[in-house]
Amino acid sequence: MTELDRRMFLAGAAAAVLLKQTPGLAAPLPGPSDLFTDSVGVNVHISSEPYASNFDRFHDLLATSGIRHLRDELRPSNDLARWRLLNERSNILFNILVSPATNTVPEMMAYIDALGLARITSIEGQNEGDSPWFMSLPLAKPGWSNVVVDYQREVHRALRERYTAEQLPLLSPTVLNWKPADVALLRGAAQYSDAVAIHSYVQKAQEPETTDDYAAMSWYLKNMRDAFKAGAPALVTEIGYCNVVKPGSAGVGEVASALYLPRLLLNNFRLGILRTFLYEFWDGGTDPNEGEHHWGLLRNDGTPKPGYHAIRNLLLALQGARRAGDAQPLQVATRALELKHIAFQDAEGQPILAVWRAVRCWDVAKAEDIIVPMLPVEIAVDGRIASLVYNRPNDANGWQRVPVTDGRATIPLDGRVTILRPTA
Repeated sequence: MTELDRRMFLAGAAAAVLLKQTPGLAAPLPGPSDLFTDSVGVNVHISSEPYASNFDRFHDLLATSGIRHLRDELRPSNDLARWRLLNERSNILFNILVSPATNTVPEMMAYIDALGLARITSIEGQNEGDSPWFMSLPLAKPGWSNVVVDYQREVHRALRERYTAEQLPLLSPTVLNWKPADVALLRGAAQYSDAVAIHSYVQKAQEPETTDDYAAMSWYLKNMRDAFKAGAPALVTEIGYCNVVKPGSAGVGEVASALYLPRLLLNNFRLGILRTFLYEFWDGGTDPNEGEHHWGLLRNDGTPKPGYHAIRNLLLALQGARRAGDAQPLQVATRALELKHIAFQDAEGQPILAVWRAVRCWDVAKAEDIIVPMLPVEIAVDGRIASLVYNRPNDANGWQRVPVTDGRATIPLDGRVTILRPTA
């Protein structure tokens, strides 16, 4: 594991959060991770279809995407040679999901040894133990929550006998995103969790910045994170948009999904989420009526959706960029409640600004895209900067020039993220 990964999990959900004040956590290392590209991950199923029979294409498209963090389940039958290959060729790192339904604790420890600690960022507890599937298992008969808590304790004990929390953090078990009451049943696992994993899907195809219950990130942090372990560092290990569209459903079209996903990743980063794992990389099937088949960045035939290209371009535009304070040479001058922004600096210390409008781009009732009109937005610019260039990840990698006049530059914004930086 890299030093950056250790920092990321132990530093806190925001600069003001001191983990040493949270029982059961090690003292923090300096500062939270501020590298945006390191906050982006994606769910995969490497040993299942369509990944298994299309591994080379999967690897190529993953490498090109710029995503370097994967979430997958530990199964003793996994082909670890493929996991190692992803790491060796593209520096891919893994958050490994464990479950008493798929592996014993000794099997987990052997798996870590075989894969290698340097390839693993974290271990994550039981996935959605309150799901009908898990509750139907014979092992859950003593009560699903009791089984999950007991397993988390055993996993924690085994990990801490060999590794510190800095070396290998343990994430909490998760519950279904629409069952916040079930968090109370798992509180016994809080002392055995170094960070909290949450699933934060929107329930009605809302935009990523929504303030609705059962949809807003603030709601999930309150009801899923703080109800389990208040103030603990948080990761979102499942989130995304289904592309099965029907009037009134929770799905959105591919175009709207491509507009929302970059905003989702930036918004989570803005709110202090340490890492966000999209669900998922590759569509699991082709049935137009089966929602579970259509969450991917790729269609089932392996062709990239617009969202894949948008995320790839976003990560490329912000490659090496670190979060900076708002007292930067580029600042949003237009005052509108819907405007969101994050200030960054590149490796040379030059300012970068990500700005977007938190507008709805999908009509749920009609199951169709909403055409968002352009809004002129003023950017206040340091007087030494004569012009800016801006990029929209939804469009392409090209940058367009805009002049600075009297310390102001005007850019047009609709539902797309825009990245701005001074010209060379």
